[in-house]
Amino acid sequence: MNPQTKTKSNHFLACIIFLQFTLYATIFFNIPVARQAIGFLYFTFIPGMILLRLLKLNEMDLTEIILFSVGLSIAFLMLTGLFINELYPLIGIAQPLSTTSLLITQTTIVMMGAIVSYLTKGKIQQPIIDTRTLLTLIPSLSIIILGTFGIFTLNATKDSSILLILIISASLLFLLSVLFKKLISPKFYPLILFIICISILFFVHSDTALVTNYIIGVGDQWIEYQAFRLTEMRYYWNSTMAPSPYSHVLFPTYSMISVTILPTIFSQILALDESWTFKILYPFLVSFMALGTFKLYRTQTNSKIAFLATFFFVTISSGKGWGSAKQMVAQLFYVLLFILLFDKKIPTLKKKILFIVLSFALVISHYALSYIFIFIMSFFFLFLVIKGYTKGDLLFMDKTKALLSLFMIYLTITFSWAIYVNASESFNLLLESINTVKSHIHEFFEPQSRGTALQGLGVVPAPTILHQISTFLFILTELFIVIGLLKLLTEKKESTFDQNYVIISALNLAIIAINLLLPKIADTFLMSRFYQTTLIILAPLGILGGQTLIEHIPKINIRKFSMSILTLMIIIPLFLFQTGFIYEVAGIRNESLPLDMHRWDVFKVHGSIVETEETLGAAWLSKYTCTSNTFIHSDIVSKFHVLTAYCAIERGRVLLLTDKTKPTLKGKEFVYLGFLSVINKTIETYLVDVGYHRLNVSKLSGIFESIDKVYSNGECEIYGGLGATS
Repeated sequence: MNPQTKTKSNHFLACIIFLQFTLYATIFFNIPVARQAIGFLYFTFIPGMILLRLLKLNEMDLTEIILFSVGLSIAFLMLTGLFINELYPLIGIAQPLSTTSLLITQTTIVMMGAIVSYLTKGKIQQPIIDTRTLLTLIPSLSIIILGTFGIFTLNATKDSSILLILIISASLLFLLSVLFKKLISPKFYPLILFIICISILFFVHSDTALVTNYIIGVGDQWIEYQAFRLTEMRYYWNSTMAPSPYSHVLFPTYSMISVTILPTIFSQILALDESWTFKILYPFLVSFMALGTFKLYRTQTNSKIAFLATFFFVTISSGKGWGSAKQMVAQLFYVLLFILLFDKKIPTLKKKILFIVLSFALVISHYALSYIFIFIMSFFFLFLVIKGYTKGDLLFMDKTKALLSLFMIYLTITFSWAIYVNASESFNLLLESINTVKSHIHEFFEPQSRGTALQGLGVVPAPTILHQISTFLFILTELFIVIGLLKLLTEKKESTFDQNYVIISALNLAIIAINLLLPKIADTFLMSRFYQTTLIILAPLGILGGQTLIEHIPKINIRKFSMSILTLMIIIPLFLFQTGFIYEVAGIRNESLPLDMHRWDVFKVHGSIVETEETLGAAWLSKYTCTSNTFIHSDIVSKFHVLTAYCAIERGRVLLLTDKTKPTLKGKEFVYLGFLSVINKTIETYLVDVGYHRLNVSKLSGIFESIDKVYSNGECEIYGGLGATS
């Protein structure tokens, strides 16, 4: 070890010791802001960075170091958290996921890793910050500052003008990066993409924007938050707990460490409010997909195409959604696995170690995405076998032996976890999806049996000319993907794309085709999520196809400007449509919560967000009643949102209020009236013969004559039967 290297190693170890000492001090004295900032920095980056140093991955660039540090750190937290959860009760620690247990165990492992790294002379490439980097960083970070100011303004005045400026600023930054290579070097592409992505997630995207103090949206985040709260309240995740008749939908989610143990670790160590743990952690982690997809595409093509492809992926994800919280985490591991498969710089042994760690992390993060990975890799190997036999290549098995062994390890992890955790609920969900398709196969020639398939691909009713343009652009980019794949399959000259990447791209396109062909399969995961997931691989083909189509426009020599034309005419307009910018400027009602909430009626707003008073009422129910034997009568939105998340009651125990609800409630039965019911005197419910229906509270007056009001805060009321709170 030369003196310079030794000095760098000393500095790294000293930094880890100082950071860990500071972490303990901020936690012991509970220093606000400092505890959250230092704890988040430490646990999001340091464990993964130390593992990279132990593996001596000197061949990684700065972007890869940051990306893998985050991915491996989150994997470390989940795996060690699982270890603590399962082992510590055996030695008498009944609450293994408490702050003390988590902090001491995980920081001790990190420190031991840092010492071993120092003793074994482990190192990675050191970041270099020059003047040009700072000059690029300042305008990029100004977008985040603009977004922060914009979200405060929105929450205070309902004015989204600054957020519109944010979207335009992001578009201009992207456009300048494409058009002026001398002004903005390609080495800053990852930084620009990350800043744009994180700004959209925190300030613009409907499911993650910081518009309230509580979780928002219409997806799985409510049931995920319930799984998290059940874990955090007990300081323990029960891997053997079987579903009850009232909680069938909970347990596939409860079996995922990504939304049980992982947020519990951050909530405990950071002393962060539970809602804000969810609202900050998951958007922050998924924003690294901008780095992940860019590095994946760079293994196949040049920086500019990778830059455009990543922006295209972020654009579609912003419009179609990034998926649930567990899917957000899993996507990061998913893209890292594919980077490992195609990155030729990482030595085989080190690649195997990383692959095993990230495989386990993917499996315990999201069941559907782990099954999609199995589907792709299984048919990939099947294709290689067929190709090897047909071409008489007797050595093809030797060429793929290392990759096949890794995949077999992945399969073992996946099915072991699926079968032995929570009564095989995640595995049962896969079997249910297969049975659903089998039971509807006779509807093959009926278009309506495809459910969300066409809608997920952008084929939706277009009420205005602007919606028609948006649909046209969306479908056009899908055509680009098909053209791009055909180009790679048919071109005779040597392509920069690896042949294996082309095969995997074809399999991803096959997933979309299967959803269009087989009845009901699109509804099992939602077609929009299928499309967004396949786009992780297919996005560069969309750019390649668009470039190819533009270059073949007859009688016009525009080959040199094809990328610029594609950016100006397709990519940026699509981005402005998908974020809701154009609709908002045109004054047309759209589905963007941050931009268009001021135009929504109270019922639509209530379908996405909850009021403070509603969460307080739900928390009161959770605290003063036994939710395991309680039944609550309420409206349909409260059932699936605030009562699921903030009361943590099994959804089967929440019964919908109707004009036929029995007038006398027995003990341990409650009526929960949320904001709409108290302020607007309206109950949203579901009637078998009518469907979704709204009732005036006055039609339920007979119920309230025989029961007592046991809780009220002005915007939420709770009524209980005799002895309900005893």
